[in-house]
Amino acid sequence: IIIAAVASSLLAAFTASLVEPDDLTWASALTAPSRRLEFVHVTKTGGSAIEKAGADKGIIWGACHYMNITDVGCDDPDLPYVAPDFQSYALTSPWHTPAKVLKTQQTPSPYTDDADLFVVVRNPYDRVLSEYYCPWVGFQPKFRKNTKHEKDPNDPKIMNYWVKNMVTKLEQSLNEYSSTSPKDRPKEQARGLNEDPYNLAQKHYVNQAEYIFDGAEQVVKNIVHYEDLTKEFDLLMKEYGLEVRIPPKESSGTYTNQKKKLTYRDLDEESIAAINRYAAKDFDLLGYKKVDKFRPDDEYSLKAELR
Repeated sequence: IIIAAVASSLLAAFTASLVEPDDLTWASALTAPSRRLEFVHVTKTGGSAIEKAGADKGIIWGACHYMNITDVGCDDPDLPYVAPDFQSYALTSPWHTPAKVLKTQQTPSPYTDDADLFVVVRNPYDRVLSEYYCPWVGFQPKFRKNTKHEKDPNDPKIMNYWVKNMVTKLEQSLNEYSSTSPKDRPKEQARGLNEDPYNLAQKHYVNQAEYIFDGAEQVVKNIVHYEDLTKEFDLLMKEYGLEVRIPPKESSGTYTNQKKKLTYRDLDEESIAAINRYAAKDFDLLGYKKVDKFRPDDEYSLKAELR
């Protein structure tokens, strides 16, 4: 018994000598959950940076499951994918599709029963500005063919008109989709069979609660907040024994628009009202604070009030 106790003590001391307090090594990985961790990519929440951080360590997340992406550094997709030649909420860019929607389709998915899911969420006011400056589907997007750059994107009036129009139309598309019973939606999709509106198929600014909850059930276990992304992401990786780290946003944003100037504080009352109505679940369920307007002297915090 004495020998066993001494041996155990020596082993503990040896293990401790290998581990720096802030470093992740094989020793801390011994206590990590046995389940794998899978990323759910909500638009404009730092997802490309997370996919890149994973790819740097040989971990396939998000879009990297489906395609090679040079900018992200992933080149070994493990799921078959052919982009549909029609617009589909479920199958267009499936890495942006809520897990509850993707599971209704006869298509491979990374969200299998052996995985714990994690997602990054962001204050809806701040997120909508990132959508506005998005190079794919935002205002005068630089990656879309034949885009005319005729207006000043940093004009608050132009921005607010775009935000109100985008949010209102997306809300209509989601309401129409939600009003259709799942049993009435085709399991297999094809041109002419189920062509969803472009704004719905692209899934930009779809409510974050749509990803996290399936009715009353929380299907995404781990929630990371964009406002504390580096800190919370690092803690989650340590919890799962993964040697993945994400640098500060300033140096890790893969598609960050460095020229944007307007902020959430430039949203007018009508835009704020439209966002409050549309993203009510994001505010109520995720702890973000709603306002009716931004005043010059207020001390509004983008951070969620954690519960």
